Amino acid sequence: MRSLEPWLPLALALLVALAFGHRFENDWVFDDEDVIRDGALVHDPGRILEAWTHHTLVASRVDPGLQPVDTYRPLPITSFALDAQLSGRDPWAFHLTSLLLHLGCVLLVFALARLWLGAPWPAFYGAAVFALHPWGVEAHVWINGRSDPLALLFGLGAMALVLLAERRGDRRLLVPAGLSLTLGLFAKETLLLALPAILVMPAARGGASPLRDRLAPRLACLALPAALYLGARSWVLGGMRTHRDADMLFEAGRNLPWLLFDALRQAIAPSIPYLRSLRDEYADLAPWHIGLAAVVVLAVCALAWRARARAPLAAWSLLWFLPPLVPVAIITTALWPGFGRYLYLPVAGLAWALAELAAKLGPSRRALVIPLAGAHLLALGGLAWLYTASFRDSASLYGDAIAARPEQPMAHGFWGLTLWDERDAAAAIPPLARAVELDPGEHRYRIILGRALLAEGRREEAAAVAESGIALHRGRQEEAPYHLLAVNAMSAPDPERAVRHLVRCLDVWPGRVDCERALSFLLTEAPDAEHNRAVLRRLRPTDAPR
Repeated sequence: MRSLEPWLPLALALLVALAFGHRFENDWVFDDEDVIRDGALVHDPGRILEAWTHHTLVASRVDPGLQPVDTYRPLPITSFALDAQLSGRDPWAFHLTSLLLHLGCVLLVFALARLWLGAPWPAFYGAAVFALHPWGVEAHVWINGRSDPLALLFGLGAMALVLLAERRGDRRLLVPAGLSLTLGLFAKETLLLALPAILVMPAARGGASPLRDRLAPRLACLALPAALYLGARSWVLGGMRTHRDADMLFEAGRNLPWLLFDALRQAIAPSIPYLRSLRDEYADLAPWHIGLAAVVVLAVCALAWRARARAPLAAWSLLWFLPPLVPVAIITTALWPGFGRYLYLPVAGLAWALAELAAKLGPSRRALVIPLAGAHLLALGGLAWLYTASFRDSASLYGDAIAARPEQPMAHGFWGLTLWDERDAAAAIPPLARAVELDPGEHRYRIILGRALLAEGRREEAAAVAESGIALHRGRQEEAPYHLLAVNAMSAPDPERAVRHLVRCLDVWPGRVDCERALSFLLTEAPDAEHNRAVLRRLRPTDAPR
């Protein structure tokens, strides 16, 4: 077996290639299209500095402007721009880079396990679990999920350099460690939540100095990158922009115990993966679900604490696993697809825990466990292969999600939105109608359903959608587009009613361009413009042109 040890990194590379090589058949899916394929910034080298001076979605075709909850991740956008120089709007270069990033993370998970344990085969098993974990597909096969492998790659690189600096007594290595950590933070802010774990991580095998002697150099190495990132984020975004309001924080806090339980369960024993909507799935959680989840998570933490002397790496790995999931609780309050990508960084901790537990097995148990470990990797690889195929295109991605969870509105709704973007209004109507039925309060599904009905000449149905949307969203900005839809859906000209709708549109959304244009036409170009101006004078005496 020792003669095979030098080949273990190559074996890991082969596993990654076999499990994920068919990714090159995959097209753009979900926000790959808006941010990368159709986003102008990625394909214009002269604009790349904008990625470092604006929020992340400045790269998107549909940049919404700064939002209450926003992100600052310039490094992934920069990497997309480099890929675009190789393959333009063909995804092959993007897939190649993401595959290499994932392989780099796998090899670093393996290298760190060896530094801690000095046991190559257990380290190989742990790294293979990380490599083949099916939920990780969302981070490295979904192209726009690249922020996770980028952040983890540079985070793991920093950890390896810190451990080597301590073992060799060469603090000069802390400089590249700090630079690597800085790059990881500019890839994704989640790495901030891993800093406490990095601060107290176990020493490398053979580096037995007390933790108190290691804390000060480590703290210096971690503090400057964190300050640089937080300062840049605050300057670019005009604040942290981590949550919308107290209600969002309260809902996120309520969902957090179940999220942590869900993550532990899916990391250890993953089910067949599909594109999940945590907001949809967590909406009906009962208090007993939350309470039971909290008890389980606390019990796992207590077990890890008690085992810290016998299995220090496995106990520490829980500190690595749980904190980066805390900000994901905000995602559970918003309509944003995905679950597995948020497990990418935490599952590295599971890999190290499994490696340590495998290293502690005696020879007799090891002979029994090796076939089980092989079967485990085979099962993980099969699920990963299938989930990679789900990302072939939007039809397979959303189709598999609908098949897995027919009552989840997100998959129906996003499939309908995709068809609408592809200008197939007729095909978009059924999934959008189903999404509205399952989630009546979601504005995006309802308004696009109305527009699709209108595009197909189904004016009465579009008018009914407009009426329901106005009633449902009254007093909020979301009410505005339904008034424009109501105007466009009129079966017979009714200028007075149209003016009233457009005035209301501008009342709830001042300056909305499409409503301003429509109102301007009625007041200046329509055959009955004078009558329309008289209507406006009654509604807004100070605004109507004479």
